[in-house]
Amino acid sequence: MSLSIRDSFPALSSRTSHFVLPKQWASMRRAEQLERDTGQKIIHLEKGDFQGDEFNPAPHILEACEKALHDGHVRYVPGPGLPELRDAIAEEMTRRGRPTKRSEVLVTMGAKHALTQSLLSLVGRDDEVIFPNPGYPPDEFWITYAGGRVRHAPLIEPGFQFDLDGLREIVNDRTKLLIINSPQRPNGMVVEGLDKLADLCLENDIKVISDEIFSHMVYGPASHQTIAAVDGMANESIVIDTFSKTYIMTGFRIGWCVADERLITALDVFQQNSVTNVPAFVQLAAHAALTGPQDHRAGILAELRAKRDKVVAALNALPAINCPVPDGSFYVFPDIRGTGLTAQEFTDHLMDRHSVAVVAGTAFGDRGEGHVRITYALPDEQLEEGLHRIRRAVEELVG
Repeated sequence: MSLSIRDSFPALSSRTSHFVLPKQWASMRRAEQLERDTGQKIIHLEKGDFQGDEFNPAPHILEACEKALHDGHVRYVPGPGLPELRDAIAEEMTRRGRPTKRSEVLVTMGAKHALTQSLLSLVGRDDEVIFPNPGYPPDEFWITYAGGRVRHAPLIEPGFQFDLDGLREIVNDRTKLLIINSPQRPNGMVVEGLDKLADLCLENDIKVISDEIFSHMVYGPASHQTIAAVDGMANESIVIDTFSKTYIMTGFRIGWCVADERLITALDVFQQNSVTNVPAFVQLAAHAALTGPQDHRAGILAELRAKRDKVVAALNALPAINCPVPDGSFYVFPDIRGTGLTAQEFTDHLMDRHSVAVVAGTAFGDRGEGHVRITYALPDEQLEEGLHRIRRAVEELVG
């Protein structure tokens, strides 16, 4: 069991008793340590990021950022974001079916800070938040910090969908929020039945945080939809998205959220008293991304689809492995139970004996047991070598 930070430094407040380093990055931390200590070359299939020179922002995004710096956009700007960027985001959200105006948009330091601000602003002591299992660990982190209680909603395999009857059983008068993300982390599946989820929330006065960071990374025939577009849900939802995945801008640290104007005002107060604002030159790069040519984005999606198909086919050709085809994201979440190992045992076996890093599914909740998360947004040469090593590892285990 991991020791919390407070165990080693008791002067920290009691609110930090659950503070541990992110579980989903444990494999990455260990892989990088091995590389430093031994010179061993690890194939990194564990990172939730793009790797390699083929994955870079479109040239016009970089040019806009450079121009903004040269033009002196290096000062404080309005907390909620530049008006032109907020307008462009409002147009993007309107295209998704949720009519949106500038005052309902907040530009944030990545999607993660939008999630943090939303949870700390909405969740009070003993409020309950329904959280998908498997799900995204930082959400649980901040729910706990706010004094709330996490109620896990098991996602049903193989499609990892909510069980509506099961959801109704855990809803009570303390239920404040439902968190969904679509396409989902860690399995890449699009959440289905949004109308029925919306009905449940409206009946019980439950707000929804809809994490949509892979909104534009969906492969046909699947399609992305937002619960905020369902009748009655526009002001009951907080939609969170980012430029990181769609436009390969992970290091720029810029995202956004759309919600009821009164909530956006409250979140802006939080933002101005924490990070102040997102840098202006980053916002101008994001504006160029959203309003400029989209052909680069389409090309990247086609590349990722080809990589997804290659990975799914290679994994399903192995004995004891079953890999569903994800609807979106750049992850696969294969079932490895046929190897006879737990998720962590399989992850350790790959790392220790074959120098491949993946993430144990249990980093995302106990319903992730028997699975590992594999990222395929990296160069083909490295991806193929990683798949080759996984094949050797599985054959070593099961013949």
